[in-house]
Amino acid sequence: MSGRRSVCVLICVFCICCALKRKPVFSIQELTVTARELKDCGKNVCVMSSADCPSESDVLTATPERFVNTSCHFLSHEESITCRWIQMNDVRTETFIFRRTDINCPSILHLYSHFNLTIKSKSIVSQKEWFSDVYPVIIKEIVQAPRPVITSVNVTDSSVNVTWNGGRTTKCRIRYKRLNTDSWTETADFPASEESLFVIEGLQAFSEYHLSISCVQDLSRWSDWSSETRVKTSESPPSAPLSLSYHVASDVNSGLRQLLLLWKALDVTDARGLIRGYEVSYMPTKQPSLKKTIHTTELKAVVLVRAEEYEVTVWAYNGAGHSPHRRLLIDASRSHDVRSVKSLWVYSDGSSLWVRWGRDITDVEVSEFAIEWSVVKDPKHANWQRVDGSTFTTRLTGLKQEEIYTISVFPVYGSVCAPQTSISADLQHGALLDVDGFRLVNVSRSSLTVRWTWKQTEPRVKVLQYKLVLSGEHGAESLSVFPDQHQHSFHHLHPDSRYSVCIHGETASGNFTKASLDVSTPLRDSDEWTRFAVPVVLLLVFGIFSVSSVTVYRKHFLPVVANPRFSLIGRWLLNPHLQGSGRMCVLKLESVFPLDQQEKSFIHVERRESVTSEHEDTPPSKITTSPASSLPEYVQLPLLADRSDYVQNGQIVFQFPEKPSD
Repeated sequence: MSGRRSVCVLICVFCICCALKRKPVFSIQELTVTARELKDCGKNVCVMSSADCPSESDVLTATPERFVNTSCHFLSHEESITCRWIQMNDVRTETFIFRRTDINCPSILHLYSHFNLTIKSKSIVSQKEWFSDVYPVIIKEIVQAPRPVITSVNVTDSSVNVTWNGGRTTKCRIRYKRLNTDSWTETADFPASEESLFVIEGLQAFSEYHLSISCVQDLSRWSDWSSETRVKTSESPPSAPLSLSYHVASDVNSGLRQLLLLWKALDVTDARGLIRGYEVSYMPTKQPSLKKTIHTTELKAVVLVRAEEYEVTVWAYNGAGHSPHRRLLIDASRSHDVRSVKSLWVYSDGSSLWVRWGRDITDVEVSEFAIEWSVVKDPKHANWQRVDGSTFTTRLTGLKQEEIYTISVFPVYGSVCAPQTSISADLQHGALLDVDGFRLVNVSRSSLTVRWTWKQTEPRVKVLQYKLVLSGEHGAESLSVFPDQHQHSFHHLHPDSRYSVCIHGETASGNFTKASLDVSTPLRDSDEWTRFAVPVVLLLVFGIFSVSSVTVYRKHFLPVVANPRFSLIGRWLLNPHLQGSGRMCVLKLESVFPLDQQEKSFIHVERRESVTSEHEDTPPSKITTSPASSLPEYVQLPLLADRSDYVQNGQIVFQFPEKPSD
């Protein structure tokens, strides 16, 4: 029991401390009393309730710090007095205490009376009472004009005619503000006419306003503001042209060009009404008779054109008329090198979808991004949102939980835009894309390449993004991957090392592994072996070719040189033991055969056994001689020029064959 009491005491102390530390909150208090509600306490005291009558011994101690900015006013037509002041929220006003002079309580509230007023309050928590200072009241000085009542309003596209009922007032003022704004605009004081009519001009067309009116009599105070009246100005034709951009793309199937026209919705101040649709006309500049016009309620249009110059005009229109036109001259034969957004992804936070895309998409400065989203089942009714070119994420709200949406992003480069990049998503999962077919494409000693595909699915969890992670003994590397990526290569790897490559899905609660591969880099690449083997093979081929070419060249191009060892004359001439007699024999061929009658000459050489030895004293038996040939040897001689001589050392007997007879 003692433990429970201690706990209760601690809780009470804690509550008291919190109450003491709580900052006081102040509010405006107001109290109104009529003459019929006053009760007479006697002794010139009037109260709102007989229970509040003070006794003669009561001393009313004033606490003016609890009654700040006190003011009172008297309404003659109601015979009532109202006081306002600022005090703490936990204090509740109980009553007024009037101390009159000599007038009865029911008659104390009239135009010419005066009295002293005290306000009594009581704390709701502690039931402690507080009293204000004694305020001397002169009714004539606090008379307030009656609160006017607005009876009717008539609107145009830029003005409002206000009619009210304010009694006998001398002048009035009106205040007004546009819907969803905080600041009021007040007119100058204007004299109140018998018709009680005033026209507010310079308003925005097709805009909603709140307005109220206050009036004053000759010697009275300004009345309280009337109840706020809600009014909407009428439509007028849009005041500004559309912001138009375009993109030209070729149609592969038909050979025509697709012209995408994209424009921005007008601002409310420029629309001046409810935009009912858009009118688009386009015509070839060289053939105006082929002009075509279409109407649409969307913020884009796609038309087929030929590869020539076109004049395109776009208008917006509401119930009051058309906007100023926007005209562009477009050369459909030229295409602009502008890229779509990359790395588009969508994730959900439960009640909305967050769309984000890559920052580095082009070297050209993007003026803004146009985001379109529509239900897959109803693509014709789309919603649009524009963000600044420096923004790379946006939030889509007002989506239905059970619907699947198609979200597209268009980069806008002034009057030129890029094709859309689209993705599907819902509030439950975010982007409805998943990684599939994760595989290894190539691996070398210093790099590896992986590839994957994306498939339309409903993931089990909300994936914020996918990451490709490479890890090994030398460290780790990771990067985010998006649906526009299907392959990635890791470089600067180490040879003969083992790596793990995986794709992680990042969620709000953690990460999960979607797919993984274990890869080992080789010690040498196949191209390195090729770089080594090719020169060796080429060198061998070159050597074989060189040897073969030399043999072929010698055989077919070099003249045949006779070997003297294969003839008798050659062996005799090469014999170092033989010596001529020193006499020279000269054979004149033209004396034997005319050159013009025979092209070839034959010499009949006979070998004799009696040859002069180099050493005369040597016995003949010891002289080595070659055996005599049984047949004579004929030597084919080259054709000699005129007056040429054949000179040979030694004595040789030539015997020519007889010339055949004719």
